[in-house]
Amino acid sequence: MAGYSDYPMRQIVRSLGGCGLFYTELISCHSVIHAHDKVRALLKSDAGEYPLAVQLFGSHLEFMPAAASQLESLGAGLIDINMGCPVSKVVKTGGGAVLMKEPETAAAVVRAVRKAISIPLTVKIRLGWDSNSKNGAEFAALMVRSGAQAVAVHGRTRAQLYSGQADWGEIAKVVKAVKAENPSVPVIANGDIVSPESAARIIEETGCDGIMIGRAALGAPWLFRRVARYLKDGELIPEPSLAERGNLALEHLEYLKATYGEKLASLHIRRIACGYARGFLGVAEFRRQIVKAASTEEAAQIIKDFFLKAEN
Repeated sequence: MAGYSDYPMRQIVRSLGGCGLFYTELISCHSVIHAHDKVRALLKSDAGEYPLAVQLFGSHLEFMPAAASQLESLGAGLIDINMGCPVSKVVKTGGGAVLMKEPETAAAVVRAVRKAISIPLTVKIRLGWDSNSKNGAEFAALMVRSGAQAVAVHGRTRAQLYSGQADWGEIAKVVKAVKAENPSVPVIANGDIVSPESAARIIEETGCDGIMIGRAALGAPWLFRRVARYLKDGELIPEPSLAERGNLALEHLEYLKATYGEKLASLHIRRIACGYARGFLGVAEFRRQIVKAASTEEAAQIIKDFFLKAEN
């Protein structure tokens, strides 16, 4: 979710009712140690998001605990060590999903970080590196023994990236293994939760304690509200109208401008607005126009024109 789960995106979700826990974008332990200004920008937040979970990746046994401690001093409410990111540039640094190939290194990292901080420590994993090494259940149990206080698991291997179908049956095995290790440790399921109904199904089929929504919320920040209502009382809230989506895109643009300034906001809104327009007639032409927007004012006008026409 790097480049997406930033402060403006989280503000939009909050304006629609919020969610149980917000996570920052992925942050490298090396960046925390060496790039203070960049890290402070990634940690931009306010009291309404607390406790904010900070995603940290890396495997350096000195930098990881030092970075976690520094993040705590900067206001992080929870440290989540990401051992599930499949992206090559993360894996090549020794972080993300490659740690599932090195469980003892991963355990050492968790133990070191646990000693360095007083706030909660969690981990995010996948089912394994590939179909021949699905070690998610035993890996998760080891992370709990090492000090992880919750485990989030994405139902794919690293080799799958985001293709194919998430294996909820394997997630259930992770839940069983963690509960056998420590019944009080929550397991959070992730993967192919795209609707209120799928959220309910994954809870029923895996026995998980909570759910994590990522890519499905891009261009659809109202998904958290719909899921929460459905899980609470079975009510299926309709998706917003085209005009409502357009207004959210404009609101998102204002948050971007306030956070990043005119130039960067006009660049970020290009991809973000395309998410809000996904599935509509004429979206290809809208995309061609919005990616050429040279200012936030021009982008706003393109958004207004498209969503007004789409609504009519």
